[in-house]
Amino acid sequence: MLRLFNTASGRKEIFRPFEGKLVRIYTCGPTVYNYAHIGNLSTYLSGDFLKRYLRWRGYQVRDVMNFTDVDDKTIRASREKKTPLSDYTAVFGQSVLDDLQTLNIIRPEIICPATQHIPDMVRLVQTLLDKGYAYRSADGSIYFQISKFKDYGKFANLSRRQMKTNASGRINSDEYTKKSVSDFVLWKAWTPDDGDVFWDSPLGRGRPGWHIECSAMSMKYLGPSFDIHTGAIDLIFPHHQNEIAQSEAATGQQFVKYWFHRGFLKINSEKMSKSLGNVYLLREILDHVSDPMAFRYLILTAHYRQPLNFTFEHLSAAASSLNRIRNFLTRLADCRSKPESLTAIKNLLKTSKKEVITALNDDLNAPQAIASLFGLINAVNKLIDQNQIGDKGRSLILGYLHDIDQVWGFIFSSPPASTSSSEIDSLIQERQRLRAAKNWAAADAIKAKLISLGVTIHDESTGN
Repeated sequence: MLRLFNTASGRKEIFRPFEGKLVRIYTCGPTVYNYAHIGNLSTYLSGDFLKRYLRWRGYQVRDVMNFTDVDDKTIRASREKKTPLSDYTAVFGQSVLDDLQTLNIIRPEIICPATQHIPDMVRLVQTLLDKGYAYRSADGSIYFQISKFKDYGKFANLSRRQMKTNASGRINSDEYTKKSVSDFVLWKAWTPDDGDVFWDSPLGRGRPGWHIECSAMSMKYLGPSFDIHTGAIDLIFPHHQNEIAQSEAATGQQFVKYWFHRGFLKINSEKMSKSLGNVYLLREILDHVSDPMAFRYLILTAHYRQPLNFTFEHLSAAASSLNRIRNFLTRLADCRSKPESLTAIKNLLKTSKKEVITALNDDLNAPQAIASLFGLINAVNKLIDQNQIGDKGRSLILGYLHDIDQVWGFIFSSPPASTSSSEIDSLIQERQRLRAAKNWAAADAIKAKLISLGVTIHDESTGN
């Protein structure tokens, strides 16, 4: 039975969706004012791992991710570049989608840009006004009054005194006039700094605040109450606390059942920051390793709730571990032994699957699950050494690995968009040429690459 750590309760809980085997998940996506950095991507990888595991265990997953394409940062950056907001954000939105594909992250079923959901936000703000949870300030902006929501701060474990004195260090006292330093904006009245970015609505000319965007879009597609909300740990306060307050104030229902937060990603033991020059993009770290699955491996094989220290040495070690799997696949592909120990193989696979499920049922204990995979590899290698694996055994093992790779997503990585079928054919032909020339090392290198792309290699002759 799956148990997940729920940020709301601060403990592991048995996972029970609201509605049978249907799991509704919302992911706080990127603010598309710049390229996504590896900290952002580590959060999306952890969410992808969770969704893959749920699907593997027979759940139907309905997942939604937002793209914040209107806020202070996007407006400021687009105006500095003298580019229309929609044109400016489209570039970075597409770059995020490209990164998701590169890392074999399954694209969410629904991706919702904020600018395409302004009417939904306006309706939600109006509901909060009607119910007395929001008020209009002197400049025309509309704020959520946190003193009206009795449980405000409970989710983030903050007292009212901490929030008023900014003891958490997380309150953003912006320039908008409001009743309390902790009240947050729902609708920002237009100012000249916004330029041509505004919407004329019953609320007045302006634009939505950041927090209201996620509530409006998640509830539009998943309903007033849904199962899982994912995001980075630094979003717990104020963003996720504000989402809870405005959503539950509007509907009177529980907003989210389970909150799933990814731990911090540090760079060389330091917090990622522009001032330190350690904010890395995916393409920058891929200058150090050729296979993007090395980064996927590094993130997924650590526990998602634990802080992870990224270094290029750790990335290189992840690439080496991944190569162990690739080399094992290459070795397995050549097994032709007769007779073979099918009973021993079936027992190994049964044990391995049970160990993986036991580990991942315990709050996605990925380190224990990956240890089970390497335990299986070591055991199978011993059977290969003893000439006890043939065609049937190889087929059983490969079938099992394809099965669990529905969760891992790095054992048989999909060919990147740049790898066409003609290029794969060229690799196969080049390998045949190298084999004919008895250049076994180069031929094996191409074979490993083809296997990593999901191409099945079957050589009629024995040996290399």
